[in-house]
Amino acid sequence: MEERIDLIKKSLKGDRKEDIAFLNAMLATQNRIVDESLATIEAINTVLKEINEENIKNDVEENTEDVTEDSDIVQEDENKEPQEEKSPEEIEIDNLIDELTNNLDKEDVDEALKSIEEIIPRIENISKTDDENVLYCSFSSDFEKMIFENIFANEKEVRNTPYANDIVYILYSDILLKKKRRKAAMDALDRAIYWNFLNREARSKKIDLYFDRKEFVKCLDAIKKLQMISYTARDIADCYNKYAYVFNSLKDKKSAYALYRLSYNYFENPNVRTVYESFEKEDPTLKELSLEDIVNIAQENEVEIGPNSKIIKAHRDITTKLIEAGAIQEAKIMIQNDYAMTREEAIAKIYDQLLELEESENNNTEDKVKEDENHQQKKRVAKKKSSTSSKTTTKKATKSKLK
Repeated sequence: MEERIDLIKKSLKGDRKEDIAFLNAMLATQNRIVDESLATIEAINTVLKEINEENIKNDVEENTEDVTEDSDIVQEDENKEPQEEKSPEEIEIDNLIDELTNNLDKEDVDEALKSIEEIIPRIENISKTDDENVLYCSFSSDFEKMIFENIFANEKEVRNTPYANDIVYILYSDILLKKKRRKAAMDALDRAIYWNFLNREARSKKIDLYFDRKEFVKCLDAIKKLQMISYTARDIADCYNKYAYVFNSLKDKKSAYALYRLSYNYFENPNVRTVYESFEKEDPTLKELSLEDIVNIAQENEVEIGPNSKIIKAHRDITTKLIEAGAIQEAKIMIQNDYAMTREEAIAKIYDQLLELEESENNNTEDKVKEDENHQQKKRVAKKKSSTSSKTTTKKATKSKLK
């Protein structure tokens, strides 16, 4: 373990942002199922933790200085509206969650299991509603909620549950696995997906469990379902990595190579490139495969190319709404991701049009600012002239009286 950490640290450049990006890239290519990968992930996470702890320490020191220098921040917090008072049920759940966290920190599996099995019926009960027009889900972001609403076009109003039910069930699954209760752990993951249809972590853990039992048919089907809810190019690339790993385990080197190449085509992870280049060294004929050949191999294995059509439709509907709302920056990010997934030239043209629109709006804003400045300047000059004229008139009237 120490050797792995030292080896990883030697690869770092000393720039915190670059190092974290590098470590996350390494982490993305590791598969948690294999012992070798588990050890590497543990080492990467150890180094990431050290970097983050150092960063948190620096942030605390900076924040302490800021609060000392600027008392307005404290005053602002005092003026904030009081938070809505929690119900007795919510207070009990919060206490149980604190208890669960402490048990997990102490690695007391039995007590953690006891705590979480008290939490689950409570969060299930508090998430139920008698309103037939409301559907409760546990989405991690507004974007996930929008994607879900768009895909299913449900007549019911979608609302978030008070607690992250999907995350609780994922924790429950982890604890059950430590107790060697695999079937119950799988059921817990299914319940996590029930609460958040778009939860990638729960679906990925199911893939791991199938792979661990060498249930490769179920494993491939679970990957297919994961790809169906993937809404970024990076997530699609991750699905292809998972496919490749399964094919490699099935001794189908050609299919594994094709899926690694396809993965790199969607997200240029240098570690994935290292893997498929190692395949080329073993079998130089693989290097001769064109992108068309690679796509054909994927399709022969019933692997979908690119994002699911429903995801793309949802993605574009949301982009249109953002443009109509004038949220150009957010729309640009959506279009960039859309292009990364589809490589459609029409999408690139829309992005160019948004850039032109943004530039035009910026120019109009600058012209308006200049116009306002000129107008204010003229008002100041006019005021000055009016004042001067008034003084002259007063002087003339005074002279007339003296005469």
